[in-house]
Amino acid sequence: NFPHALLRLLSVIYGFLVRFRLVLYQKEWFRSRHPGVPVISVGNLTVGGTGKTPLVSFLTQSAKDAGFKPAIISRGYRNRSQSKIQRVRFCENSVVDAAVFGDEPTMLAKDNPEIPVYVSASRVDGAKMAKEWDDPGLLILDDAYQHLAIARDLNLLLVDAERGFGNKQLLPLGPLREDLESAGRADAVIVTKANLGPTDEVIQSLREYIRSDCPVFRFEYRMVIIFRLDGLEEIDPSTLKAKRLLLSSGIANPQSFSKMLKLEKGDPVSEMHFEDHHQYPESSVRKMVEWGNSIPHDFWLTTEKDAIKLASVQELQQKLWVVKMEMQPDPEWPAFFNGFLEGL
Repeated sequence: NFPHALLRLLSVIYGFLVRFRLVLYQKEWFRSRHPGVPVISVGNLTVGGTGKTPLVSFLTQSAKDAGFKPAIISRGYRNRSQSKIQRVRFCENSVVDAAVFGDEPTMLAKDNPEIPVYVSASRVDGAKMAKEWDDPGLLILDDAYQHLAIARDLNLLLVDAERGFGNKQLLPLGPLREDLESAGRADAVIVTKANLGPTDEVIQSLREYIRSDCPVFRFEYRMVIIFRLDGLEEIDPSTLKAKRLLLSSGIANPQSFSKMLKLEKGDPVSEMHFEDHHQYPESSVRKMVEWGNSIPHDFWLTTEKDAIKLASVQELQQKLWVVKMEMQPDPEWPAFFNGFLEGL
């Protein structure tokens, strides 16, 4: 039919442009520049949530524990600032507007209060600014697999165990940002949410595209604590067993959020979904409150990413509970990562 044919045509055009750009870098007509500071890049081949932000936070803490002084550079998707480059260090300034700085960079700053977080569409410019302001010993790039202008020392490719590569088609016909052959650029692959999807199948489908010496790790996604939006009360995830749950979120993969809660034996009775990176204007908040008041429930839950933007909404302070998630690494990961750090 016509809509499908149009999507296929657009996908072919998009694929040509992506491949042409890669050729420009391979022929060095476009140059990848190294900032002079060790660089770890975290990214994926697909659109949607693969757990990049929690992994960046995990890597940041791991590097810090190993004695490194990291800085984070993010693109700050849908941030509203007019500034070319922004910097936040939460221990210096805890008043951060997520609508201006971006929800994911704000999460990273809040979870790593001593670490500077830079938001820049250009990772090269962000790296230059980080070197001038903070003199870091390590740069961690969030969502930078396709950002080839900056050279990296460790290129980490994330793959969602739940979604894999979908129909394996390029945008807009499918979820791929670039061809699966681009997985060959990865120095290591991390299959995220390994406890939520067919991990073995995903790894098997990867093998023909990655280098033979490229290690593959399985990271699980676990709930660690649930806190009320006002921050005055916490409960253990086991409390949710057999409880009626309302779930509201504005994330790329809300089904993953629901599945996680079902693993805790919770009973989601109703869900409200917004688009990814939703900013929650007053109309959305009003819709949420009406919905929440109309359905009997024991707990109303949302994600950390959403809570960042709802933190100042008074009507929800004692109604909404926030699920804090954590990456649980593959047992073989520490040896790999520490070996990388020791080699720098």
